[in-house]
Amino acid sequence: MIKIALTGVYFDGAKEALLANVPEGYEVEFIASKDDYHKLKDVSYIINRLAVDSEVFTAAPNLKLLQKWGAGFDDCDIKLAAEMGIPVTSCPGVNARPVAELALMHMLSVYRNLIAINRNLTRGKWPKSEFFGRSYMIEGKTVGIIGLGNIGKIVAKLVTAMGAEVIYYDIERQSAQEAQFGYGFVDMETLLKTADIVTVHCPLKADTVDLIDKKELSLMKPTAILINTARGPIVNETALVEALENGSILGAGMDNFNQEPTAPDHPLLQLPNVSASAHAGGNTRDNDVNMVQYCYRNIVAFEKGKPFNSE
Repeated sequence: MIKIALTGVYFDGAKEALLANVPEGYEVEFIASKDDYHKLKDVSYIINRLAVDSEVFTAAPNLKLLQKWGAGFDDCDIKLAAEMGIPVTSCPGVNARPVAELALMHMLSVYRNLIAINRNLTRGKWPKSEFFGRSYMIEGKTVGIIGLGNIGKIVAKLVTAMGAEVIYYDIERQSAQEAQFGYGFVDMETLLKTADIVTVHCPLKADTVDLIDKKELSLMKPTAILINTARGPIVNETALVEALENGSILGAGMDNFNQEPTAPDHPLLQLPNVSASAHAGGNTRDNDVNMVQYCYRNIVAFEKGKPFNSE
């Protein structure tokens, strides 16, 4: 039997899907923490939800392929893997739909002051009209998408269906999307100055750390909101807190933070104009099945010497 290690913490729905879809001829073992890395010595494949460093590769001398759960490589030592000749792949696009839906949820939550209203209700208040002057619809607004990739494209379709206009900035111009859907390509400064909703969907790289900083926030409208369902370090949190407190922007929706788990006294969590979630963009029971099937298909293809996703 070919052994697959499932490293990291998997929720119940993911565990069920992983066990129910094991390919024929393979066996799996859950390894929740580094304490169990000794079990990796006979492993051929890893589906991973832990930060990947030299300890993983050292503990798994027979590793053929590291399959990351989800998208992005910011928590994996890609350079070391390349030096050791171990391919590393992810699941680009699998999380796109649920992350896009979460981004839309945050837009609506911030625009309709859902968190603040809920807090009032739990304190015995009935704020039916208290937030009237700072509540908005998505219809008629301009949504600026930073990164028109797998997630950004779905976000664009969702907000367009709700009556918004879409502009975007990306390092690669998406001419086909412009022609088909009428999206407008603009530079970063124009996007920040023009958009009512700025939503971040670019990967975390060296040149995207603090991509949204004090200068960028100062360019936004005072009625604009910022949504980040990408990675925490893309937005400078200190600058964002300042902008939210002084009214430079209307509000923010955050699924990602610089430090995760996030401390309960984090300044962003104390503000009434912030909607927050816990890096849970792809965490839905139905999408877990999609992720599991993608991971297993990739591993089986690699084992058979067939083309596999290498992104």
